[in-house]
Amino acid sequence: MSENQEPRPEDYSIRLIVPADTPTLVALSGDSGLFKTEELGAVQEMLNNYHATKFSCGHQILTYDQGGTLLGIAYFCPKEFTDRVWELLMIAVDAVRHRQGIGSRMLMAVEDAVRRMNGRLLLIETSDQSSFERIRQFYRKHGYSEVAHIPDYFSDGDGKASFIKRM
Repeated sequence: MSENQEPRPEDYSIRLIVPADTPTLVALSGDSGLFKTEELGAVQEMLNNYHATKFSCGHQILTYDQGGTLLGIAYFCPKEFTDRVWELLMIAVDAVRHRQGIGSRMLMAVEDAVRRMNGRLLLIETSDQSSFERIRQFYRKHGYSEVAHIPDYFSDGDGKASFIKRM
């Protein structure tokens, strides 16, 4: 398969993660450009908690597996105290593989899973920093509407942009 050629469905799978995937997915999260080195401990803890308890609460983490190489991760869960609202907590693709459709295929897999579970809305919250504009454009391109902005949410100078899409 050439670099610009779209992979065929038989060349990759999008599947639930297993505990053995954790070290690779933590490293991928760092390589994605979305997480700082000091945040990778929190990613590790998030994955450990998923395997320990969150999976049994309906949380799901998918990975994009291309021939045994993990290239993407997407974590989503039901939003407590809502009527069938799901939240995408994390989506990341190895930076070397950006703009190859992996993130789009991952997001479509999340949306399909949410629909199968009779989800009504999918919520996504991200940073309003200029360095995240590419990510916000990605959500807009996939039909998400920006519905809220909270200045200084994550820290002073780093606000939250909220996106939603009806399933």
